Amino acid sequence: MAFALPFDAASDCDVVIHASATAAGLATALRVAGEEAHVIELSWYGSAQVAAPLGEAFHSRRLRLLSSQVGQVAASHRPRWTHRRRLAAALGLLTDDALDALIAPAVDFYDLPTLLPKILATPGDVLCPLIRYPSAKAS
Repeated sequence: MAFALPFDAASDCDVVIHASATAAGLATALRVAGEEAHVIELSWYGSAQVAAPLGEAFHSRRLRLLSSQVGQVAASHRPRWTHRRRLAAALGLLTDDALDALIAPAVDFYDLPTLLPKILATPGDVLCPLIRYPSAKAS
């Protein structure tokens, strides 16, 4: 199993994880899901209404659309996946060097008024601008 951008997504997948928080992304996730697949929705939409294509092949392929809640695991998994074990697993995953490609070079908080327009306007592969918060501004 591997991450894929929408235009590169394989079809007939057993499990599809959707996290774009867009109706188009959810439609893509449902489209690439295979027969009796699970589509796991990680996006948070807040109070927004989201159109989901539950017609088409949704019923005939017997797809399962599952929500995810990051604050806790399913009751059936809680005895094995304690808070401590989940935290250890998350911290272990953060050591993967592949995640470094998602983080932009650090920007000082005090430089944000000047740099933020460029950061927000520049499309790219970086998903997370890193902001450095110094303890106090040097005089």
